[in-house]
Amino acid sequence: MANKRQETGEWGEKQAEGHLRRVCGMRVLERRWRHRHGELDLILRQGRVLVFVEVRVRTEAAEPLAMYRSISRGKWRVLRKTAMAYLRQCQWSPDAVRFDVVGIRRKPSGELLDLTHWENVGVFGRNFRML
Repeated sequence: MANKRQETGEWGEKQAEGHLRRVCGMRVLERRWRHRHGELDLILRQGRVLVFVEVRVRTEAAEPLAMYRSISRGKWRVLRKTAMAYLRQCQWSPDAVRFDVVGIRRKPSGELLDLTHWENVGVFGRNFRML
């Protein structure tokens, strides 16, 4: 059986996926894609843009921006390396690639409180070049 943290993460990913599909018109390509570098929560396609999404879930006490700030430099480095591994094996050539973060606050009872979507957080850096 999955532990509580894994269950919470999977719940949050489903909430984020539903929002991104419904509101943003994205199409899911991968869920929890793993590589030796790490894991990407969601990989989606929005038109000709490939979107990597990191999902963060907190209880209602947390302020929304705290979820974004909870991603350390080390975590960004892991996300970047993992995304690059995905791009090397990707079967199509996107026009652009970006990273988004979805922060989800929920009540202690487990109900969704709110969802915040930060687009194009710029994790690749200014020297990034498409493959």
